[in-house]
Amino acid sequence: MSRSRPRARALAVSVLLTCWLLAGSVAFVTPAAAATIEVDNTLAQTDTKGEVDVKTQVTVPDGATSVEITIPEDTDVYETEGFRQSGTDGRTYEWTGGTDRPFVRYELAGNRTIDRGSGEQFLYAVTDEWAVVRSPSISVRATGIDLNIDRSNHVDGEGVAGRHITYLGAYEEHTREAAGQRFRLIESEHGDMRENPDDVLDSLAHAAEGFETGARDDSVLIVAVPSKVDWAATGVQRGDSDMWVRDDERLDTARNTWIHEYVHTRQDYDRTEATRWTIEGMADYYAALLTYEQGRIDFETFQSQMEDGTSDRYSDVQLSDPATWENGRGNYEKGALVFGHLDRRLRADADTTLAAAIAEFNDPGSELTQQQFLDAIETTGSADIRNDAERYTETTETPPVWSRQQHFDAFGGADIRYEFEGFAVSGPYRDATIDSPRVVTGETLEPTVRIRNVGTDAGEYTAELRVDGETAGERTGSLDADEETTVTFQRRFDAASEYELSIGTTTTTAVVEQPADVAVTDLTAAPADPALGESVTLRATVESSADRPADGNVTFAVDGETVATERVRLSDGSVTVEATTTFEESGEYTVTAGDRSTTVSVRSETATPGGTASAPQSTERPGEVTDRPTTPTEGAGSGFGVGAAVLAALAAAVLVGRR
Repeated sequence: MSRSRPRARALAVSVLLTCWLLAGSVAFVTPAAAATIEVDNTLAQTDTKGEVDVKTQVTVPDGATSVEITIPEDTDVYETEGFRQSGTDGRTYEWTGGTDRPFVRYELAGNRTIDRGSGEQFLYAVTDEWAVVRSPSISVRATGIDLNIDRSNHVDGEGVAGRHITYLGAYEEHTREAAGQRFRLIESEHGDMRENPDDVLDSLAHAAEGFETGARDDSVLIVAVPSKVDWAATGVQRGDSDMWVRDDERLDTARNTWIHEYVHTRQDYDRTEATRWTIEGMADYYAALLTYEQGRIDFETFQSQMEDGTSDRYSDVQLSDPATWENGRGNYEKGALVFGHLDRRLRADADTTLAAAIAEFNDPGSELTQQQFLDAIETTGSADIRNDAERYTETTETPPVWSRQQHFDAFGGADIRYEFEGFAVSGPYRDATIDSPRVVTGETLEPTVRIRNVGTDAGEYTAELRVDGETAGERTGSLDADEETTVTFQRRFDAASEYELSIGTTTTTAVVEQPADVAVTDLTAAPADPALGESVTLRATVESSADRPADGNVTFAVDGETVATERVRLSDGSVTVEATTTFEESGEYTVTAGDRSTTVSVRSETATPGGTASAPQSTERPGEVTDRPTTPTEGAGSGFGVGAAVLAALAAAVLVGRR
């Protein structure tokens, strides 16, 4: 399509205007009509290592006389239509007028790294299976129209494109509506989220409702990225409402990255050098506070996070001077403490909140100066609180960490506390309560946790049992003020070791041992002087060889030859294990079980079905052998020799005959 006519019309207007001016007349040129240029980026995976494929297409509206775009740095353009390169930067392309839907196709370097003292680490990464990259930012210039730009991003294949962050690869999407916002959690199929996606959305929904400053974007995109990449951060937020978070990040921590990055989406102001610290300090403070108010951490954990700001490594940090904290975490940790101190004072002394002060300056596009920050604190609070803000941001002084009582006097709210109340055990050996968490492999430990709300308001709790730092179970609920409840967890242990059990800040040690060996404490044979062929019952009393459940075999032997083997499992006390055998040759025999022994003296008479003895019928000694693992019950054994079975059958036949 030719684009020469608009330029000809512009020339005609110029000539007419010149003539009118020369004639002394006054004329006005009609303003350019408003029109929208559509800019769409389509991203896809490519075989080129570290890069993604991008097609940037522009829809040119009627009336536009020229259009020029600039694509991102680190690109390799391989196809254009309706655009030609202009300028000297190699990234700027001008519309040739041949089509009203011109495009540029290029490969874009997706990897972005930073060195924070530990070598190059990734902020964005492209792998063979997936990628998380910055969505292309395209600058547009046009003449002939009053320019409006409609930007969009799409994915060719699997993935999700946000305004500022794009994920490429297989995924599962989880959504939630809360506080007028729609949360989209993108779970990569190439990762393994530590937390349940619904729990993450619960935490974000609570934060959306609890954080009371800053505009809420209609949609928030959260990409849970696989943690196997050497990331430079636990999370990154970009633009208005896009962010990524490592998929191994936890919710039950004062450093709740999910909330930290969400708070960034609500910070609408621009900062100066003197107020740069507020960006991360505010996010760190509210991440800890909101997580605590959700009941995912206790006060001691929240308080410990505030105490990090008093570390000696921050003694030279002056928050309003970035040079004093540029290569550390002073703006995060000391910044969080200062925000917390100001929030507590505003609540306790002025019956307002830090959020109200932030609202004084949190306007889109407005620049926050140090003076405006201090003024906002004084406007919502007092001159005295302003003095604190000035002292703790413009000097190296550090505010004190407040106590639990000071916190509840100022904030009110729920105060959830956890403690281990008792322990039980179940499994193959026993089902019982125990004094301490000491079990053997194969058993299931059942800790009971007491949960109390000693705060002033009702609140929710999330009781998470952790074993050596790993989540073993979670119970949630809510408690009114001064209410308490108990919950029980179960955890089976299959390896002997010592394990740290924790719930909130309460910890204890679970001792897991191998089952003890069994020990035979007594052995008898009845009768001890049997006749030839008479059934003899061998009875062993078995106990644990240690102060824990036992598991092992009890082997009955006659003169070293195995007669029967019985498997025994027991908790405490003793059990009786029995086996039967017969003797076909007279004499003395040594019967053993474990380290116990007894003597059986076999008479030369032969047992008869009626119970009387007769002359010997054989001089052979066959000996009956059985090997039947069993688990006897306490006070009774099991085991029935073949000889005894034969005698029982003969006795039954005699009885039938007598009838």
